[in-house]
Amino acid sequence: MYNYLISSDDTEALNNKIEEIYKSFNLEFDVTRYDLEEDNIYNIIDELSTISLFDNPKFVIAKALNKLALASERQINELLMVMNNKDSNNVLVLTCLDKIDFKNDNLAKVRKYSVYFDVRIKNIPLDTYAHDYLLKNGYTIDSQALSELVKYSVNLATLRNNLDILICFKDENKKIEEKDVSKMIKQPLEDNIFQLIDMVLAKNKKAVFKMYNDFRIENIPPSYIISMLINKFQEMYDVYHLARSGADQQSIMDLYNVSSGKAYYMLKNSKAASLDEIKNNLNELMDLDYKIKSGKVDQYLGLELYLLR
Repeated sequence: MYNYLISSDDTEALNNKIEEIYKSFNLEFDVTRYDLEEDNIYNIIDELSTISLFDNPKFVIAKALNKLALASERQINELLMVMNNKDSNNVLVLTCLDKIDFKNDNLAKVRKYSVYFDVRIKNIPLDTYAHDYLLKNGYTIDSQALSELVKYSVNLATLRNNLDILICFKDENKKIEEKDVSKMIKQPLEDNIFQLIDMVLAKNKKAVFKMYNDFRIENIPPSYIISMLINKFQEMYDVYHLARSGADQQSIMDLYNVSSGKAYYMLKNSKAASLDEIKNNLNELMDLDYKIKSGKVDQYLGLELYLLR
């Protein structure tokens, strides 16, 4: 019997790890899936204890493994007996989109008989993943296009979706360039907010209102834009002080649980403005947010006046 525990902060990264484990055996399995939020632990025990109809080994995937923390001593002991069956070629993969609390006695026991993987999105180099994924499918991508693609992909699931869009779009010549990424991949709202902040700080009102009109076309409420601006200016304020205290890119990655590229831009943006500019904008936006929520200012007019100031 082969047992694995996987914790992750990203569904796509988790699924990729499961696929990697599956392929490593080079066997034909009967695959079954369970959810410990809904299924009883005995469903898994019975599945692993019974012989497959076609005598194939079983590949059993069960999510929400942290629910095992609430299992009775008898249930855990029966599960461990199955997991410790050295004559079985079955595979059990227990997963969760969270950290695993191994201080819990049940989970500590299960780990003792398992191989454990903690798959964090910040530890996955998205540029390498994208390059290899495209190469595997017979495509090439230039360095500028790859940089833009990664910047527009906030997590592995988004990256995979964006890659599939580009693969379909470039089916004929299979060479992806920066113009293809710009044409086909929608820039995340968070990146647009960062650009809006850059334009606000540069007092480039023409660019500011072009972006604002784009938001209007996409029906994004001004109150949501204001909330995003507050969050980003607060982030700039915090990172500004962290950088002054000696925090580097790795420290920002660990503290905010972000990728290396995101940490780089967070540090870069925090140094692009003075502390007074950051504080003034943050205070104005928080005051505006209060006035909108209390009904003193219309959200459209309030945002436009802030952008015009």
